[in-house]
Amino acid sequence: MRKNTLINWDKAGMESPLVSFVRYFYPINDEIVDYINKNTFSLNIPKGHYLLRTGEVCRHLYLIQKGVIRAYIKDGTKEITTWITSENEIVTSIRGFNQQLPSLENMQSIEDCSLVCADYETLQYLYERYPEMNIVARKLLEQYYGDAEERAFISRIPNAGKRYKHFIETKGTLANRIPLKYIASYLGMTLETLSRIRGKKL
Repeated sequence: MRKNTLINWDKAGMESPLVSFVRYFYPINDEIVDYINKNTFSLNIPKGHYLLRTGEVCRHLYLIQKGVIRAYIKDGTKEITTWITSENEIVTSIRGFNQQLPSLENMQSIEDCSLVCADYETLQYLYERYPEMNIVARKLLEQYYGDAEERAFISRIPNAGKRYKHFIETKGTLANRIPLKYIASYLGMTLETLSRIRGKKL
């Protein structure tokens, strides 16, 4: 992957935004901060850019500073959105990154995005050398599992109107920000059904 808009946080006298993100989960020492500053980079990507395609091995973890990214799988010609995520969230392929196996999903930007990236080797070095980073990893996985549980819950709501209402309650800031076709796909309904629901008061 090309390191677009590469920033050396350390030489610029700045901290990588990933440092603040990690600190939110657990305190880290100066050695960890220094290593993250020297081994993460910024990446600006345009709308429609693929960070990962089905079958590729995911080599990077991304912190979204600006923009929205979605993941989807394909069933024939149909795209099924599996998640949609925006600012201040970490995105990667859990299977593809953690196990270094071919990804089942595609990851695509649906807005112009500014990201902070860390590669697989960087994370493995931190996990092996600093026990506190394993606490961070555990808390991140807990968050991922919570998000997965939320997606499983919303898919089991039998009424399409109630699914959309739940989406508004949990991801309302995205409702008028991203194409409706992605929201409809995420909620397991047709675009026509979503349009009818949005035209009513829930």
